[in-house]
Amino acid sequence: MTVPSNKRKASTAMTGPVMVGIVITVDHVYLPLDAEGNVVAGWTAPNVSTSKVLRRTHLKAPADLARFLADRDQAEITTPAVGEGVQ
Repeated sequence: MTVPSNKRKASTAMTGPVMVGIVITVDHVYLPLDAEGNVVAGWTAPNVSTSKVLRRTHLKAPADLARFLADRDQAEITTPAVGEGVQ
């Protein structure tokens, strides 16, 4: 059975972004964190407050942010997103 694309999009929106595990590889970065110490899903919002995250900190982050940090050598992706092929 094929699921219409509009229903797939609605399903993704309800579950939130794909989260992956990362470890910070630089002295520090500033990221918006939730109560559990993971990056918030709405990390691109202009009014979000950030916290200093130190080197070797392990946390979960949205896949797009994880890729951005990895491309800048600020983090290493430790657990790829299922079906995403994050490298």
